[in-house]
Amino acid sequence: MELESPADAWYVWFGVALVSLAFVGVVASFPSEPPPDTAEAADAIDRVTASGYNATAEYEHDADRWYVANKTIVMKNDGGTTRASLSYARVVPVWADRSPPDGPDGDLRAVLRGTSASGEYDDPAEFRADVRKASEFAENSIDDPSVPKWRIADGRLVVRHVKWGDYRATLVTA
Repeated sequence: MELESPADAWYVWFGVALVSLAFVGVVASFPSEPPPDTAEAADAIDRVTASGYNATAEYEHDADRWYVANKTIVMKNDGGTTRASLSYARVVPVWADRSPPDGPDGDLRAVLRGTSASGEYDDPAEFRADVRKASEFAENSIDDPSVPKWRIADGRLVVRHVKWGDYRATLVTA
């Protein structure tokens, strides 16, 4: 009895084809890119939040989507989802898709882009109210299934710590 199989036998070629398909399937299942570096984004937010003065920072990232909840930032792309804890006070996400530029978040977006809070708001109470509304909206969107918690990211995280009198707020968008 011969134990060697001839190389031109159909079952040998069938086995080689199956192994090749399995190999291609394994390779195709690998992510096409690394997951976003959420820890670096959280560090950028923490550095600005820890400042005792008005401060701004930008961080380039490769996330497609993001959200902030409580003291956590979460980012995701085709490579996976990552999250990182924030060390300091809660931040207020300012989402461009929440309202038109002249809506309730319009003034906060202007402040985040560099306009002084006193230039956008008549008094600190109005600024506090907008910050509170944006913060509550973000917190409620996590539990409300009618509001998507994931927001589209544009590749640039911008964080600004604003101090107006004795009131402080940290605004962030990605």
